[in-house]
Formats: sequence, C-alpha cells, structure tokens
Amino acid sequence: MKKIRVGMLGCGSMGKYVIDAFEAGKVPNAEIAVVCVRTMQSKGVDRVHEAGIPLITDPAQLLDYDLDVVAECASQDSVIANGERLLRAGISFIPMSLGALVDAELLESFKKAAEESGSKLIVPSGGIGALDAFQGAMIPGIESVHMTTRKPPRAWKKIPYVEKMNLDLDNMTEPVLIFDGPARDCVKELPQNINIAAALSLATLGFDKTHITIYADPNMIYNTHTIETKGQTGKITITFENEPVPENPKTAYQACASLVATIKRFSESFRVGT
Repeated sequence: MKKIRVGMLGCGSMGKYVIDAFEAGKVPNAEIAVVCVRTMQSKGVDRVHEAGIPLITDPAQLLDYDLDVVAECASQDSVIANGERLLRAGISFIPMSLGALVDAELLESFKKAAEESGSKLIVPSGGIGALDAFQGAMIPGIESVHMTTRKPPRAWKKIPYVEKMNLDLDNMTEPVLIFDGPARDCVKELPQNINIAAALSLATLGFDKTHITIYADPNMIYNTHTIETKGQTGKITITFENEPVPENPKTAYQACASLVATIKRFSESFRVGT
C-alpha cells in the first residue's frame, strides 16, 4: 500500500510531537515528506534535520513534493496565505490555527477550492472532542452552545489582549474573567489560546451563536474546557482537562495528539465516529 505523503507548515511544539509520533510508528500508512518553516532559525529546525526530513522556507515549494495532505501548525497567517493554493492544487489541508476561518469569505474560498479540485478541507478537533456528537445533534437542531475555559495564569502570559488588562498573573489568588461573549470575538482576540472555540463553532451554531467564557484560574492544573449544548436530541455536557505542553503552556497535549489522529484517519480506509 502506497503511503500517504504529508507536508507540514511549522514545526514548533506541535510539529515536533507529530514527528515523534511518526517515528514511533503511530501513523503507519503515512510519511512526512517535507516540512516548511518561516526561516532556518525557526523553532524545531534541529528536530527536522535530526529526522532526516527535507526542510524548506518557501511554502510555494510544497507543490513540488507530490503531497496528499498538508498539516498546518504555524499561525493564522500561514493558513490565510497557503490554504487556498494547496486546496486548488488538489492537496488536502488540515489547519490547526482555526481562528483564521472566522473570516467567512476565506472559509468559503477554501471550501470552493476543495470542491473544484477534489481535495479536502479537514477541521481537527484540537484540544476538545465530541464534535461528532455535536454534528449529529445539529441534524435535528441545537438551540444553544456554551463553552467555559479555565487555564492557569501562566498560560495567559505574553497575550496582548490579556496584557491590556494589567493582571498580576504571577500572584493571582482568585479566578479572573478574561472573556465572555461570542466565539467570533474570542478567536480574534485570543488566536493562540482558543482555536478550540473555532472548532466548536464550525461544528455547531457558528461563530456568532457559540458562547465562550474564559477564566485565568490559579486553582487549575490543567487547561479545562466544559462544553454544554441543548437541542432536540437532548443535552450534552462534557469536560476536558488537558495537560499543557511544558515548553509551551498555550498548547495542550490533546491538541498535538488530535493532529496526529487526524492525519492517521486521513490515511486509513477504516473509520470510527460520525
């Protein structure tokens, strides 16, 4: 069986996790054919060299590697700049920086490119799950979707939106409300921390009707997300307590594993879940 050829945009904490998983044989039906980084001084370059994977800095060159799918774990800018070009070339696209898709025009251009070329635009679950259950519930209809996120204060450092609040993140003793409102505003203000809000919105009621509440909470060890939906199929309540990646507390191990699982599913003929 011919292996699926995978390209990667970015190789920070998440990209290194993906390479480790491939080397450990977690995705036997696929191979990483090339990694694209912003510069040769970018994070993860040493790991790519160690793995013996071709390394490029020009995303346009991804089209030269006979790829089946490209996984993005770089930035919203990378999604915006490269998504449509890859999809139109018949290369399926898995963006992790889902906040970029809050732009309805961009999302529609991606969908159209995929439809016309036969490629797939694949939205991974990231740091949450149960999107299959929510999509099933959407068939008869969901009335409300609410996600409450609580992360330790250190996860909110060096975030411009939070810095404007002048919080003492090192000495916080009580939970502090960071955000409360529609997902559309959330993904704009907190693009690195809350891509899961975009995934949930795309699976359910959209960016304007999906409600997000976020706390910096010194009582939290894990990045915690509680999702509540109500609709004709009943109520769904589910909580994720995610271990953050030590070198990058903004990223959850669950999100890294989700990307690997998404690539693995793309490479297989047998699937479980909606």
